[in-house]
Amino acid sequence: MKNRYFVFLVFFSIIACQAKVEKDEFPALLNLVMVDSVLIEESNFHLNSQFEVGMVADSLIAVSSVRTPAVGFYHISGKQRKRIASGDYPIGSFLPSNFDASHYPIVYLLDKKSESVLIFNVETQEFIKKIRLTIPEGKEARTADSKFKKLDNGFLIELASSEYDNYDPKYYNESGKLIYFFDEEGQVLENSFLEYPEELKNAEGSLKPSNYLVSSFYKKTALFSFPHEKKIYRYNFNELEKQPVEIPIPKSRFFDYSVSSAEGIISFDDIFTSGNSNNIVVPFNHTFTSIRENSESIIIETWMNNKKSGKEYATFSHLMVYYKQNESWYETSNPRNILDIGMLAGVVNDTLYFYEGSLMKHDEKYIKRAVLKPIKE
Repeated sequence: MKNRYFVFLVFFSIIACQAKVEKDEFPALLNLVMVDSVLIEESNFHLNSQFEVGMVADSLIAVSSVRTPAVGFYHISGKQRKRIASGDYPIGSFLPSNFDASHYPIVYLLDKKSESVLIFNVETQEFIKKIRLTIPEGKEARTADSKFKKLDNGFLIELASSEYDNYDPKYYNESGKLIYFFDEEGQVLENSFLEYPEELKNAEGSLKPSNYLVSSFYKKTALFSFPHEKKIYRYNFNELEKQPVEIPIPKSRFFDYSVSSAEGIISFDDIFTSGNSNNIVVPFNHTFTSIRENSESIIIETWMNNKKSGKEYATFSHLMVYYKQNESWYETSNPRNILDIGMLAGVVNDTLYFYEGSLMKHDEKYIKRAVLKPIKE
């Protein structure tokens, strides 16, 4: 263990000796080295695909699924621990838009179906409470991936427009504020903030539906980022009246920050009910899948479609890494197929944990470990 920490300190010393990266420069390169891969044992329950993943303390990975409305918990050894699943409790079915397991074994689940926060004790499999939310008119929780956090005196929740489908440019232009606060009784508070950036509002045609916002919560602060704006915003929960701290994101050798839209405005019906969907083209945009923060760094995982179709279609991922001590940016030199690497769940000491359970390439699910290594010039 001492040798492992010594290697980490040497690595961080190399990082600290290099200069800061200006916004118009490429960041220095790191290698993402895969250490091992552990097969998940699904002896007690099965999750169909994945949507949100996250570390719980240092030894558990939590995974949500919309196809199987549930949140599963796995030990990093690959063994199943527990789950919260729709149908297992006498409260009716639910649809987990997101969850917060930072108070484990107490887990807070944002239920899209009932517009409520559901509270569970995972270890005892006990349902504790249901808090119905007073959602503002014209707003709704997203079907999946509404940003969600249990706070000391309530909840932070991302709300989307319920008036426009997300192929409509008005979805971005007229959504207004995105982040809302609710008290412990589910009553909405007045201090909402954050709108879609001009890069999305200025799109003349339809955008490929995606949650273009990523977030991370660390201590008493929150990070939010719209990739195409090339910024990270840090908000302090105790000083929301102040302007957020901005961290510029540098350009990348691999990630395309430009925004591409369809040639015209496409409706939901055009895609799903016209029978002509094969002739409708809505370009993919590169985006971020997650942003993770710990005491040393901020790590962004990217989602980079190769913009091809058929057998040549593929999505790649790499990491952009910000070391807080010397405010330096790096990016990994070796983008990988996201079906091989999976989704970044979190970082423990110098080890990065990924979860791959999409079921798009194979029927198995894996927890994968990796480390970042400097490239000597």
